[in-house]
Amino acid sequence: MEKEKVSKTRKKTKSASKKTQLKTSPKKKQATNDIDPLALYLKQISRYTLLTVDDEQEIGKNIQNIKISIVSLKESYQDNLSDSSYVRESEKLELMLRELKNRMITSNLRLVVSIAKNYQHRGLGFLDLIDEGNIGLIEAVERFDYTRGCRFSTYGTWWIRQAIIKSLADKGRIIRIPIHMLNTISKCFFVAKQLTQDLGRDPSPEELSEYLQIPPQRIQEIMSLSQETTSLDTNVDEDNNTRLADLISDDSLVEPFELVFNATLQETMDEVLSQLTEREMRIIKLRFGLTDKGPLTLEETGKLLGITRERVRQIQAKAIGKLRNHTVLEAFYED
Repeated sequence: MEKEKVSKTRKKTKSASKKTQLKTSPKKKQATNDIDPLALYLKQISRYTLLTVDDEQEIGKNIQNIKISIVSLKESYQDNLSDSSYVRESEKLELMLRELKNRMITSNLRLVVSIAKNYQHRGLGFLDLIDEGNIGLIEAVERFDYTRGCRFSTYGTWWIRQAIIKSLADKGRIIRIPIHMLNTISKCFFVAKQLTQDLGRDPSPEELSEYLQIPPQRIQEIMSLSQETTSLDTNVDEDNNTRLADLISDDSLVEPFELVFNATLQETMDEVLSQLTEREMRIIKLRFGLTDKGPLTLEETGKLLGITRERVRQIQAKAIGKLRNHTVLEAFYED
């Protein structure tokens, strides 16, 4: 009889626990029959009340005050953190903190969906984008400073976007594209979408170029980088007997990975080298084979520029010092 009571109590506890869990992931709920998991998730998050500016300020203030109280409590019991009074009060404060954060998070889940829509068809499914955006939302709530007086949506949008963009860079592509390039691609797509609405047609590379102040050729390269990868094992006939790879007979073709990698690396190198003086840039390019002349020796470079071998070495050392530890190049380092 006692065992039955304990069993029932455990079931009730588990049931209550599930009801209080924060629903920030559209994948946690498994779809049954023909239920669309996205539609189900949107229905769930629509139940959460949106916050006013005053609500956000009040919650932000309470979160900060509770964090201060937690630190003060820990300091007062620093020699006896196992004390029952400390444990009880600490758990109470932590619960209050979680509830406040959860309220801020749940009221902004629709903001994540709105932002995630702009990053569809880039290599990750819509539900995955929402999941990643929710991670950014949680981070934004952790860092939100109510004393600045801005709306949380204004602050949180940046964190949500960064989380989505980072996930696209890390998970969304077979060919990894640096985050700074994905930002450029996203900006290009956003402007293209706006111009399409204004013009009633797709904008030309020249029109995008004028708006973004980027050369038309670079616009075309950016758009090609954003295309999704197609596997060479993809079947191209109804009988599934012919693969895309079977139709490629030219062994001299450059691998798609190499094309995209080289284009991205060239763009990044140009950005990095722009920090150098004109002479430093030229010496680095000559010495490391970044021109059609191939890598030149110190002496060959000196003769070409009309300076001594030692002077070339000095300028090269100074230039390398400027470029060392440049973070934008880390994406191209080999493991």
